[in-house]
Amino acid sequence: MSVIQDVPAPTRPTSLGGYQARLHTTMATVAHLWSRLESDGTATAYQRLDWATAVVERLGTASKAEPVIVEVTDANGRSVMLVPLARLRLRGYRTITWLDLGVCDYAAPILAPGIDLSADEMAQAWRAIRDVLPRADLIQISRIPDDVTGRPNPFVTLPGCSRMDMQASGVAIEGDAETLLARLCRPSTLKDMAKLRRRLERAGTVTFVEARSAEEIDRIFDALVEQRRSRFAEIGRFNLLSRPDVEAFYREGAHRGLVGGPVRLFGLAVDGEWIACAYGLVHGGTFHGILLTMAGEAWRNTSPGLHIVAETLRWARAEGLGYFDFTVGVMPYKSDFGVQTRDLSELYEVVTLRGRLVKHAIAGAEASKVWLRSHPEWFARAQKARRWLRRKVA
Repeated sequence: MSVIQDVPAPTRPTSLGGYQARLHTTMATVAHLWSRLESDGTATAYQRLDWATAVVERLGTASKAEPVIVEVTDANGRSVMLVPLARLRLRGYRTITWLDLGVCDYAAPILAPGIDLSADEMAQAWRAIRDVLPRADLIQISRIPDDVTGRPNPFVTLPGCSRMDMQASGVAIEGDAETLLARLCRPSTLKDMAKLRRRLERAGTVTFVEARSAEEIDRIFDALVEQRRSRFAEIGRFNLLSRPDVEAFYREGAHRGLVGGPVRLFGLAVDGEWIACAYGLVHGGTFHGILLTMAGEAWRNTSPGLHIVAETLRWARAEGLGYFDFTVGVMPYKSDFGVQTRDLSELYEVVTLRGRLVKHAIAGAEASKVWLRSHPEWFARAQKARRWLRRKVA
């Protein structure tokens, strides 16, 4: 049954420090308000109502996630924000996290228009939010950006918030689409890309396609899934798309893009063979790149991923978009396009003794990763062992 049709009443509000918080455990009770704030206020692409509803409906059951949506109002009853959270049951403990379930790159509230909270005001609002949350051992929110489409993200002001060992990156795009790359890239990058493009064109007719029909979506998405499966198996990384529910989530999102949804899907082909695919969201004048895949060894010396990023950048500018978000992860190819990095934060709050033990375990694991990255020889050994184990499991 669709969660949007399930309409239990929200909880009674709790008022602290002039702010009231009301808990919603289904999308249905909050959908109207969410839609209004999204339209009149500010939200990221990942906190759109249609995207978040699909997250709950398609991924909630397998992830054992319960929606925990908190509506915040001020002393005058004005809506201030919606905070989309989830409660997960993980290996013997319960955690409150953002409503992302592995498919959202940023954690940010849906903000009402014209209301930006100070640090003191957000602290009061957070106490009211905490008071209505269901029981859990730990609150763990990661990938919190400093701003929400240009407006301050109040979550970064909370005392428990700290910088992550992770960044996002992106680049402003303006002017004529055909000359965009000349403005973004260094001359040496343009020279290399032109050389790679000539190599690609010697192999056949190169075509860049935006999927505009259900048939094109399925053909390009099938290629994306296979390219990602092959590459992740080769390097021994866990592939989230190996989960049938996650694959279905992304595929259905691409189909909804044909009827007003935010997803755009692209393919780069040589003589009809897909050699690269790109999947992203369009929202608020921004393109957010989510999935980027490339064909294997036969095409590697042509850098198909670089070409499809360049084509998608030109497409985004031709569509009138003003920012291209490469999202999380600082990878070498992104610097070729003149990106600027942005810090991300995380919030940990311990609720129970069990939560404290879990937090220490998580901190220990993160410290081990940092140590390994600072010792390349041991890091290489660990990577090799991980790849071997995942191939055996697969």
